[in-house]
Amino acid sequence: MKQKVVIIGQGFTGRLSIARSVAEIGCEAIIIALVSYKKDGKTLRSHKPIDGYSKCVSRVYYCGMNDEQGLVSILLEKCADDEQKVVIIPDNDFSAAVIDKNKSVLENKFLFPRMINHQESVIDWMDKVKQKALAKEVGLNVVESQLIEVNNGSYKIPQAINYPCFVKPLVSVVGGKSGLKRCANETALQKHIDVVIQKYQNVKLLVEDFKTIDTEYALLGYANGNDVFIPGILQLISIAHGGHFGVAIKGEIMPVDGFENIVELFKTFVRRVSFQGIFDIDFFLSDGILYFGELNLRFGGSGYAYTKMGTNLPAIMVKDLKGDDVSGMMKEVDKKAVYVNERMCIDEWYSNYISIDEYYKILQSSDISFVNDANDIGPQKALNKEFQKRRIKRTIKKCLGMH
Repeated sequence: MKQKVVIIGQGFTGRLSIARSVAEIGCEAIIIALVSYKKDGKTLRSHKPIDGYSKCVSRVYYCGMNDEQGLVSILLEKCADDEQKVVIIPDNDFSAAVIDKNKSVLENKFLFPRMINHQESVIDWMDKVKQKALAKEVGLNVVESQLIEVNNGSYKIPQAINYPCFVKPLVSVVGGKSGLKRCANETALQKHIDVVIQKYQNVKLLVEDFKTIDTEYALLGYANGNDVFIPGILQLISIAHGGHFGVAIKGEIMPVDGFENIVELFKTFVRRVSFQGIFDIDFFLSDGILYFGELNLRFGGSGYAYTKMGTNLPAIMVKDLKGDDVSGMMKEVDKKAVYVNERMCIDEWYSNYISIDEYYKILQSSDISFVNDANDIGPQKALNKEFQKRRIKRTIKKCLGMH
């Protein structure tokens, strides 16, 4: 019997990456796509997603973006199996938080990433102040910051804030990319907060000293409480704008050579968090200093680059959660390669951040594609159709003066 794996996420590239990764060890992948509600507030958008066309995916279910009870119900009613414990792999902060919050309901039927220290929770560790405190304690460099608490729409801006500053939600599951903003002065900061509280009347915002970023990096790894391994480093070459702000369009995966010191600090950091599962860490170089950015207790957006280089983190996690031996599985990247996230690339072009020539140039200059795969052509065919629809839509908008 095939091991069943449920993949929960918002973006099709991340879900597809995990589905293809677990298929390499013979697993059956079931997708739960987190989707937006239509304007009537009732009906879920349920057209087949790009990853649904993959031969690695057996079923697709749809759940509202923030529907916690709906997600738990789908898992228990549609995905549980009396003959095996099904593995759950969350691919965004919301699903990671929901799985952890409902672990007592799910643990009899499912295996999933979890905190080894039961006094802690995944949501606890989404707190960036908590992350920074531990990062500083283990010897990592962190950017100084202040906290602004919004209660029922009211807030006070601390005098100690240095400008320009950079604002982000304290907990990543709240606000998402829309809460990120560089503010030149107090007036700009106040204006941004006022925009945020139109959606969130009660929210905590982290206001960091602004740093000029010379190079952005990320890494994925796997931890099981005691053992932590980090196979390689991701250098972000081209970054998305708009709603995907900060996500890599194009990047390079490389061995840890030259990053050994900070990688050891990251390992110590993750051990102290006491987590079993795949994790993602963002960090950056500014004026010759490497700074810790943030920790995500889930699969990261560029994680498929590791699988394509031979280090299959989702497969390692599935096996480890089941108690199988993973000692023989490859755990390090031994060469460099350039990767591209086609979804981000198309969105950048459609939003007018890059030209059509730049779009094709990015695709042609990359060694690793997250969608295009000669052995699984369904998603690329579906993406090609979507791209053509967008070309027509974009042309119409341009003719109407809307672009």
